[in-house]
Amino acid sequence: MIFDNDLKKKLMVSAILFYLFLLFAVIALIGPKWGVGYAPMEYRKGLDVVFAIDVSRSMDIRDAQTGSQSRSRSVFQSRLERGISIAMESVTAVSGARFAAAIGRGRGYLAVPLTYDSEAALLFLESLNVSSMTGRSTNLESLVDAAADAFQDSSPARKVIVLISDGEAHAGVLRNAVNRCIRDGITLNTIAVGSDEGRQITAQVNDPDSLSVLSRRDSAAMRAAAERAGGIYIDAVREDAGAALSSQLLSLAQEMGSRSRKQEPKQRRPLFIILAIISYGASKFVTRQSQRKPLQRLSAASIIALLFFTSCSEGKLLLLEANYLNVLGRYDEAVTPYLKALNYEESAPYAEYGLGLTFYQLDEEKAALNRYKDSHKLLEKYPSNEHRELRFRNHYNSGVIYFEEGDYRSAADSFKEALRTDPRRLDAKRNLELSMMSISMETNAESRSGNREESREVLFEYLKQHEQQKWKSREWTPEENYTGPDY
Repeated sequence: MIFDNDLKKKLMVSAILFYLFLLFAVIALIGPKWGVGYAPMEYRKGLDVVFAIDVSRSMDIRDAQTGSQSRSRSVFQSRLERGISIAMESVTAVSGARFAAAIGRGRGYLAVPLTYDSEAALLFLESLNVSSMTGRSTNLESLVDAAADAFQDSSPARKVIVLISDGEAHAGVLRNAVNRCIRDGITLNTIAVGSDEGRQITAQVNDPDSLSVLSRRDSAAMRAAAERAGGIYIDAVREDAGAALSSQLLSLAQEMGSRSRKQEPKQRRPLFIILAIISYGASKFVTRQSQRKPLQRLSAASIIALLFFTSCSEGKLLLLEANYLNVLGRYDEAVTPYLKALNYEESAPYAEYGLGLTFYQLDEEKAALNRYKDSHKLLEKYPSNEHRELRFRNHYNSGVIYFEEGDYRSAADSFKEALRTDPRRLDAKRNLELSMMSISMETNAESRSGNREESREVLFEYLKQHEQQKWKSREWTPEENYTGPDY
């Protein structure tokens, strides 16, 4: 087949553009980086702290020194008292965190679940003593496992266990519990109470087989557990032990709440994806037959390229970059291009909507609602038949957030507005029906609440007595057939 010179040139240019498309696609797959950007960071929110407190008999020994001042007075606290004082100091100093407590001797139990009520945690710690549990020996593995069970997998908060013990263990393997902490992303801090010299534990009056033994703290085991699980080791002899623990917990809380990250080369993959698309489209365009002269064809190509880059303004390119980062789950990085796109009139409503989606993914529901409202306000200057999908999404997503917060009336109003925008959407109709049903159930419950208040108090008292009896029964149930040391 014979081709004229003009067609040969077109095929050559098309081939070159296609090779450029392949080149840009390969570079995009590699993911080049240059310039200044920010490292992606897993977003976390809040701090959950569980105190795992050893209440074995050895924790009742009064050899807990608190610095030179206590030595000069020859005043010693029990190991448990010293550990509790450190824990209470940190609960008071660290605000906004959730606290829980697990206690253990031969077996660990979760005594106080995670709660924002710091007063409840303080009251429990004040009432704690070595007679809080029955059983023999010390099993730190079971104690740490019970503390780890307090955390919820769905919670985005940083998970921290504070183990308060003298380190002596006669059952279980602490290393197994430490490995679980590493696997589940739990930071383990340890507080070693007692003295390295130790003291004698006297024989029990009711147990003629028990002997007086020397009990000393195992600092090496406690230090190794903390270092392996990414936490800190605190010697309870230090006068500032409570301040050291509080500082570490506060630093973790600030680290999780902050969005500042270290700088690193910026990801340039979106740029090469756009270039690859342009190259591929151009390779297909140049092969079209045309009767224009070369100069006219060059002018037409220039005008088309100009129209392309004009229609694909910087604001829309910023939206493309932000949406790409959002899809990858790099929400913190997506915020910056969305904010820059707000400076362009045609892309501002979509940028506000994108910020709403991003904040919702970061569990900032209030901020997401505000962004959806701002996007809707920016659309008011356009005719109602334009940007219909964006209008629908603003109302629909607002309704979802209101429903999750339990504000069913606002949710119903939002879903109604969404249906006014697009009456064909079945998902909005279903959610509106669900919101109306929730409103009806809520109204009926309020009307019956007055008559049921007295019966509810009676039921609550019954459950309280039932739960107390269950825990008493569990407390006195033999935990294991253990005949070793009881300390």
